[in-house]
Amino acid sequence: MTSISHRATLFWYDGPQVFEARDPIGGHYVAVAIEEPPGRGRYLVVGVAPEELRRLRSGIVDLRSVLLDAGGEKWFLTSADADPSGALGIAQQKGALAETGLLPEAGFFLHSDLTDDSTLVESRQRNKLVVELVAEPPEAADEHRIRLETLVDILGGVQTLVKHAYGVAWRDLSKDFRSILDKSAEPLLDVVVPAAPGSFRVLLEAAQTPNLIGESEVARALRRVDALFEHVADADRALETVRGYKGHLAGAYLRLMRLLADRETCLRYSWAEPTAADVVHRGVTAAEAVRLVPLLADVENLSTESVPMVGEFERFHRKTGLWGLLTEGGRVSGKIRDDGPSLDGLQVGGRYRFSCVEEIELIQGTGREKRTLYLTSHEPA
Repeated sequence: MTSISHRATLFWYDGPQVFEARDPIGGHYVAVAIEEPPGRGRYLVVGVAPEELRRLRSGIVDLRSVLLDAGGEKWFLTSADADPSGALGIAQQKGALAETGLLPEAGFFLHSDLTDDSTLVESRQRNKLVVELVAEPPEAADEHRIRLETLVDILGGVQTLVKHAYGVAWRDLSKDFRSILDKSAEPLLDVVVPAAPGSFRVLLEAAQTPNLIGESEVARALRRVDALFEHVADADRALETVRGYKGHLAGAYLRLMRLLADRETCLRYSWAEPTAADVVHRGVTAAEAVRLVPLLADVENLSTESVPMVGEFERFHRKTGLWGLLTEGGRVSGKIRDDGPSLDGLQVGGRYRFSCVEEIELIQGTGREKRTLYLTSHEPA
């Protein structure tokens, strides 16, 4: 009789309902609870390819499809205690699996959140806000690994999302409250543990200490990020939420979703502060990202922000479309599109009011952004 051993619980409800297992020579299996005799549970067991197991964990395919495709004619049964540790003997069964009545209903997707309190424990030990990221890229199908480019792009995308979320949160604060905070100290996250056991995990912590009233500025930003991830399973509600954040935050969210969809990568995160009672969990499967990207991309001007400014006109290069304006905050430069307004007749040294839109492009593999101001209109100030 072949034996398997428990590797990871994929779905828990009063016990392990679905778990991943290995046999002594490295074969991959999925076990699904089918009935619960007193003190002992029975499981349907099917051998699966590592890539198909990754697609199941990432929410790309449903559990029934995986079981049918992999175990149509070769499937097993086993029994296990509430804690399925140690070797479990599996007995091969006869007949077509589809005719047994043991399969789960269609449409059951795994999207397991982080359910333990490790994030909160880390936060209290470090006395700082802590974020844990969990990624499931294709290369993690058989071992805990991730391509360097994917890791850099995900970390850069998350940091950019948090930065723009903080900008939205800052604007929502009262003027008096803003006066006691340092807006120039943008919330940053530092990588403190490159990879933890399990799926590919990265632990981050807030670079800054809490502010004067004991709160982390990163937490203020993460609450906006949580709102964006709250309804990823419901495309209409997700789209409504993102529309409420039109501008650079929505653009950063779209770029991250596009990255996850293109790389077929599931992303989950949890975060907590040292004084928190609970951990916040959010995430998106690769399949959800694939559904969201075209909907978000169809929203007109989703990722642009209007930027008004007043200053002295300094220069204009007709061939490149570059212009410069000297404002109270310093020298600002931008561009004119081919169909943009003409700057003919503007006098160098004259004061003008420029209306612009700012667009951001993420430089892949660096985590940095390229910002460009495009002039939409101007008038004497």
